[in-house]
Amino acid sequence: MARLLCWCALLPLCLLTVISANAADFSQYRDYKLGASTADILSATMSTPRELTTLHARPSLLQELSWRPAHTMTRSGSDSIGGVVFSFLDNRLYRIAVEYARSRTEGLSRGDMTASLVAVYGPVGPLPAQPRRRPGYDSLDAPTTVALWLQGDTTIALQTSEYSATYGLVITSTSREALARKAQAASVTMDEREAPVREAARAKDAAAAAKAAGDKTRSTNKATFTP
Repeated sequence: MARLLCWCALLPLCLLTVISANAADFSQYRDYKLGASTADILSATMSTPRELTTLHARPSLLQELSWRPAHTMTRSGSDSIGGVVFSFLDNRLYRIAVEYARSRTEGLSRGDMTASLVAVYGPVGPLPAQPRRRPGYDSLDAPTTVALWLQGDTTIALQTSEYSATYGLVITSTSREALARKAQAASVTMDEREAPVREAARAKDAAAAAKAAGDKTRSTNKATFTP
């Protein structure tokens, strides 16, 4: 009887261990992991620093890398990835936005896509209220979140764009994305505040360049002019 009670007490722990062992690490997508350095992602994608786009350099460094697989064949056939945008905050990866190739998702319903991801990430979480779209062309292809998974600081969202008929998967570090949004807003404020000073400096440089060009033309013509 004591042995039976012991097994009963250990059973929930065993089940928890099995579940934990089989649970997917939401922060890991293929060879890319949230929090990885910019250098690590450049190496993994065989990209160069020249391919990085700097969105803002202050108060924090915000960069993006747009990447498309050079080799689209896997053991099972064509790779489903059409392209990936990696977002970095101060040289750390905080967002992975995957766009699936239309040729690989054509004909698949939202349910089909969700089911394929449930097999990896488990049951979906509750969807947040979708923002109301504003009228106009800018909202025609705004992505809609189809399914959501949460694990600690990581959010995974399956999205679709009706107009372009594409699906995407966005893996985000919630806390670092919040920091990135604050840094972006601060950078825009700084740019707006310093815009008059930059414009004055630009005008001064343009005037100096025009004067130098005029002086050079005058000197050349003065030396070669024949009455």
